[in-house]
Amino acid sequence: MSRPLDKKELIRKAAIQVISRQGYYYATTDQIAEEAGVAVGTIYNYFRSKEEILEHIFKVEVDKRFRYYEGLVNQNLPALEKLQRLLTMHFAEVLREPQVGQIMVRERLSPEDQQLPGIRGFLQGVPSRLQTILEEAVAKGEIRPCDTEIVAAALFGSIEAVVSKAVFAQDQNKQKEFLQNAARELMDLYVRGLENR
Repeated sequence: MSRPLDKKELIRKAAIQVISRQGYYYATTDQIAEEAGVAVGTIYNYFRSKEEILEHIFKVEVDKRFRYYEGLVNQNLPALEKLQRLLTMHFAEVLREPQVGQIMVRERLSPEDQQLPGIRGFLQGVPSRLQTILEEAVAKGEIRPCDTEIVAAALFGSIEAVVSKAVFAQDQNKQKEFLQNAARELMDLYVRGLENR
């Protein structure tokens, strides 16, 4: 007999498959139930709506990245190494589950007043954490003084653009190569421009 958490995770994984194929708007709870191999009523034991399933998908991914960030933040490492590790982890997760990357890119575009808390947490939380690392890098003299809020927003936009290009690529080898090189290339692009000269 499966534990409740197992069934909730089964539904989450099925929803990822269905929503990445159909898009959130066209996905139905019937399709998610069929993909999960459960009755539609079972879904409603765990989620009140399709919207709540999407919220859960985002929350799992955001929590994973924020836990990793919290583990990094107090380590005695150069700030730029923390940034490199955070980017590497993020792109590795997208490579591991490209369908989740597709959902995070495509479904985050709802108007701000309609955004689910998980999506809002992603769109606000990631840039603010990038900004904190950049502020540390400035304080340590690793990069020149700059408007860390603007640079963090630009970096976040670059990360989203890379993920968007990768997850919708037809060639899986190209997708893999793209994501494996992304952290290094972005670090090179941003850090050289921010060098403390």
